[in-house]
Amino acid sequence: MFKIVEKLVDKGFAYEKLHSVYFDISKLSDYGLLSNIDLAKTRLGRSIDLDDYEKDNPADFALLKRAGLGELKRGIYHKTKWGNIRPGWHLECAAISQKYLGTAYDIHISGADETFPHCENIIAINKAFSGHSGANYWIGAELILVDGRKMSRSLNNAVTIADLKQNGYSGRDIRFFLLGMNYRKPISYSEKALQAAKNTVKKIDTFVYRLHAVDNDTQNFPDVDQVIYDLHHDFEKALDDDINISGALAAFFDFIGKVNAPLTEGKISRTDARKIVKILEKINEILGIMDFGEQTRSQEITGLIQKRDSARKAGNWEEADLLRNQLARAGVEVLDSQQGTIWRFK
Repeated sequence: MFKIVEKLVDKGFAYEKLHSVYFDISKLSDYGLLSNIDLAKTRLGRSIDLDDYEKDNPADFALLKRAGLGELKRGIYHKTKWGNIRPGWHLECAAISQKYLGTAYDIHISGADETFPHCENIIAINKAFSGHSGANYWIGAELILVDGRKMSRSLNNAVTIADLKQNGYSGRDIRFFLLGMNYRKPISYSEKALQAAKNTVKKIDTFVYRLHAVDNDTQNFPDVDQVIYDLHHDFEKALDDDINISGALAAFFDFIGKVNAPLTEGKISRTDARKIVKILEKINEILGIMDFGEQTRSQEITGLIQKRDSARKAGNWEEADLLRNQLARAGVEVLDSQQGTIWRFK
């Protein structure tokens, strides 16, 4: 962290004044490019922090701040050649990313409310230090709202991941809920929306488990390769359009709809099922909402359903009911149709 500051001072991008070190934004011609901010029209003290320190330019930002009396008493400072200081958070974030990700990495994501000045200042530090902005893509995600207000601890309306998991929501449920809106739009948090996400994840699980359970060797789904190609093409095309997750999910659910009918009718072979699972695994590298570790459970469920079918054919309704109840305790709902028995998670 201090090596970064030393290099910025040596290159003329930073200066020391009264035991604090500041970044000189006038030395970076494209400062403000990310936020598209016009510093001439920016009100100091409102969108630009005014520290209790002397600067050459009020818009310059602190890299290292001299420690105050209270910080000195509590030992919250570093001893440096510039004096007893504490680092600014823009410098801390730049130093952390450079240490663990290098001077150039793929994506930086933060809240949209941190685009200026925080992300803008991280970019300034990175460019002055290495000539690269740091990330190839800078994304400012909008906020999570509760009753129209920002979710935050200060408003006492914050909900943690631990809270949600304690209430019965899995990590995949929460992730799918968060995927439900484009990053440029705020997400409205509600129990109803979370429950809807949970129900959708269950339906996806049912689809994946049924694919694992396919034991048919006859190929009766001639469109399988085209359907797989369409998913791959449409999914990537949507993500290339400013991470249009809504479009990507639409392609995903359209694919499920096209596969579900022949899957229910027993027209998908084991070979085709493996092809379908393979593209789903590829998609899941991005979505992270599917569970592919339940093949054994799928086979167990299928085995119970086959036993129940045999009991029904033999007129052994008592055994069939017992097996239905056993499946229900496992969270499986059995549906009898003209095409045969199908199942889904409740």
